[in-house]
Amino acid sequence: MLTFIIVLYNQKISAEKFSMLNGRIVFCDNSTDAEIKSFNVSFAENLKNDNFFYLDMHGNKGLSKAYNSAVENLKLNANDFVVIFDQDTVIPQNLQFQYENFISENKDADIICPIVLDSVGVMSPSIACGTKFRHIASISEINEKNIFAYSFINSGMCIKRSVFAKIKYDENMFLDFVDHDFVISAKKNGFKIKICKEVVLNQNFSGVTKNTYKQDFSRFCIYMKDAKVFYKKWFDKSYKLVIFPRAIKLSLIHKNLSFLLTLLRNK
Repeated sequence: MLTFIIVLYNQKISAEKFSMLNGRIVFCDNSTDAEIKSFNVSFAENLKNDNFFYLDMHGNKGLSKAYNSAVENLKLNANDFVVIFDQDTVIPQNLQFQYENFISENKDADIICPIVLDSVGVMSPSIACGTKFRHIASISEINEKNIFAYSFINSGMCIKRSVFAKIKYDENMFLDFVDHDFVISAKKNGFKIKICKEVVLNQNFSGVTKNTYKQDFSRFCIYMKDAKVFYKKWFDKSYKLVIFPRAIKLSLIHKNLSFLLTLLRNK
C-alpha cells in the first residue's frame, strides 16, 4: 500500500481533491493562518478514518522539515513507498494504479519519478546543466539512459522507505533546491532512480504567476538563503552568480532595486 504525503500552507484540506487515492494519506500542515489552521484541525478531528493522518507542524517549518517529519511519524516497512505532493499538485486519476504496476515490475527501483509539466513545458525531469536546471522541450526527448544527467522535483516523487534510512531532506533548506539536493544525495549513495512515463502531473507553481512586490521580495529572500546553502554544499561556485539574473529580472519587473541590493549585501 502506498502512503501519500501532502504538505499544506494556508490552504484548507480538501478530501475531494484526494478522493482517488486509496492508501494512507498524511497532511503536513505548515499553515500560519489561524482560520485555516482551525478548519484543518477540526476537519482532522472529525474524520473517522484510520488511513488519514494529520500532522500539525505548528507554524511554517518549510518543506524539508515537513517531509522528514511525515516519514518519521509513520510506521512503515523498509520496502513501503511514499509519494510526495504539495498543495499545487494536480493528481491524475491513474497515478496510484500506474505506480503500483511500475513498482511490481521494477523491483530494483528506489525512487520513481513522474513527468511533471508546467506552463513552459517539461519541468521534471530537468537537465542538470552545470549549476542550473533546464526544462526539456517535450516528453519525447526524455531518455532514461541519461538518468544521471537529470534532476527531478518533489511533486509526485515515489520513494522507498529504506532510502530515508540513509538520506533525508536537508532541513537547512526551507523551500527551494530541497528536491535537487535530495536527488544528488540519492545518486551519490547509489540509489536506483527510474522514470514512470505513464504518470504525468501538471503543476501550478506560485513563481509562474504574477505576484505583488511584497510577495516576490519575501519569496526571493527565501530563494536566496536556500541557494546559498545548496551551492555551498555541492558546487564550487558563488550562489550570487547563479541567482544574479533573477535579482535583476525582479528589480526590473517591480522597478525596485531592493532585490539586487539585498543580494549584493548578503554575505
